[in-house]
Amino acid sequence: MRRRVGAVLASISVALGAVVAVTGVMVVDVTKADGTRVVVPVPLLLAQAAARFVPPTAAAEVERQVARVRRYLPAAEEALAAMADSPDCELASVDQGDEHLRVHKVGESLNIRVDNPREKAELNVPFDLAQRALREARDGRVSPPDLVRMLRHSRLTRLVDFHHNGGDHVRIKIW
Repeated sequence: MRRRVGAVLASISVALGAVVAVTGVMVVDVTKADGTRVVVPVPLLLAQAAARFVPPTAAAEVERQVARVRRYLPAAEEALAAMADSPDCELASVDQGDEHLRVHKVGESLNIRVDNPREKAELNVPFDLAQRALREARDGRVSPPDLVRMLRHSRLTRLVDFHHNGGDHVRIKIW
């Protein structure tokens, strides 16, 4: 009897592990200035479920903003497709005093870096993720759960690397 119970419990763990492996994990890694480090793995399936609880007013605001630019989305899709097909290069560089913005095409991602005396931030947006988001926005399907669902297609990506000059460091990766 104990073996059966043990086998059932083990099979549940294996099944849960398989679901997480298939759907992906977002790993949030925070290091505070004092050296304290917290690493939180969040299964994307759980993040997608949590995104369903975004307040309706926030979701409506996202839809309102998308509605303002919807007519430009086909042109944005074309520009994004052209960038994705181009060789790696610098797309934009803006310097204003001690603040700097750089946008590069690196491999399969759009890399955006902001550097100023207070912080350094890097955002990597996989082209396939951006293209899916634009396509769904054009078709009128923009919702927080849908956006989280799209992250499943961006596995093995370092999305965010933020370093505050006070010492705090936040990294978000998709596995």
